Amino acid sequence: MSLQQVITFAQAQSRSAVQARNRFRASYWQFRTQRAAFLPTLSLSATAPDLTRNLSRISLPDGSEAFVRQSFMSSSARLAIGKTIGTTGGEVFMETALERLELLDGGRSTSYLSRPVTIGLRQPLFGFNTYAWQDRIEPLRFEEARREYAEELEGIAISAAQNFFDLMSAQDQLASARNNVGSTDTLYAITSRRYAARQTTEYELLQTHLAQLNARLELQRVELDVRARTYSLRSYLGLRDSADVRPEITFDVPDVTADVATAVAQARANRSDGVGFERRTLEARREVAEARASSGRAVNLFATFGLSQSTSELGSVYHRGQENDQATLGFEVPILDWGRAHARTSLAESNRDVALQSVDQARQDLDQDVTMKALQFNVQRERIRIAATADEIAARGYASAQERYLAGHADAQAVNLALVDKDSARRGHVDALRGYWIAYYELRRATLYDFGSREPIPISDPGE
Repeated sequence: MSLQQVITFAQAQSRSAVQARNRFRASYWQFRTQRAAFLPTLSLSATAPDLTRNLSRISLPDGSEAFVRQSFMSSSARLAIGKTIGTTGGEVFMETALERLELLDGGRSTSYLSRPVTIGLRQPLFGFNTYAWQDRIEPLRFEEARREYAEELEGIAISAAQNFFDLMSAQDQLASARNNVGSTDTLYAITSRRYAARQTTEYELLQTHLAQLNARLELQRVELDVRARTYSLRSYLGLRDSADVRPEITFDVPDVTADVATAVAQARANRSDGVGFERRTLEARREVAEARASSGRAVNLFATFGLSQSTSELGSVYHRGQENDQATLGFEVPILDWGRAHARTSLAESNRDVALQSVDQARQDLDQDVTMKALQFNVQRERIRIAATADEIAARGYASAQERYLAGHADAQAVNLALVDKDSARRGHVDALRGYWIAYYELRRATLYDFGSREPIPISDPGE
């Protein structure tokens, strides 16, 4: 698997990707729930039957009161449709209702009450409009969740790349360790023959023998490391334990340079933090508006208009309806609250100022973080060039040291030092490659912008 294949697989099937999708879907359904508050609602309520047999206290025509036995059975049905007015925070509704009352004592008479159509309005005046603020904040919260999901996918790419290079580095060291074992075995055999022919010293023999033993120990260590790194990558990708993952090693990297100004501009435009800053600002201002509206002053309007009819015959229950309307305007004004409303408002304003300062500081921190990531990425290209040159020089130096030793023009210590330099340069080359790709994907996550294609990273919902 290549690096891109590992990243694609991790973003689609790893446990981290599944968790990210579930978190986004939770945000999606939270947004849908909030938006549903602005849609019309249709409800049906009914009671059938409602039997009552008891003694009740009632007022008589002469003003006195008496306990009278009541025995009746009633049933009712009500169908209503309502709609929230987001801009005002009020509600309009329309309903129809029918009631039936049957007296069980004194002849069992039956009567009906109908309200064919009733139209009404509930409207708070000069109060805090929760719906208007939700209509501004919740879309930002959902957009923030969408961008956070895209950032999490880039974070998964970073983790996948780290696991990929851990295994790649271990397998590269394994190949090098096997070559070193073969080389040290050959050198030790040659040195043993020379020592037997008294053409070299015991020190040379011991040095080559020690190098042989160290190479074998290194091979055992690297073999265990390869197994551990393979298990780690399989576990992260969610693969079966029997899957054999072999990273494709390529040291070619795209010639990409990150412009700092472009990186900062794209981060401001694409990151979830940009939307989060706006959301946090609105939330702080909403708290102030709510504190000011909860000072105790309230004006509420309630008005209904409809028709009603009462009859003893079900067939005429909707005939000759009579007008039935109601209008109520109520208000409440506190006269003395000992400064509680002013204190709540002042506290909310202080919290708003703190939140706005925090947002400004977070914007500066974001710009600085993106700037550093862009600069760090630009350094990686030169680092790879230097590491590749060092790797080539060290490999040629080790080959030259071997040839000189076999020709009798160098000692074993020079060969061992060349071997150490070769392995160190190779690890440096692999580490430079790792650093380049990790910095590349960190810059992508920090900006949600691909500097290779020079386009913003598309944000797709998990369901798409």
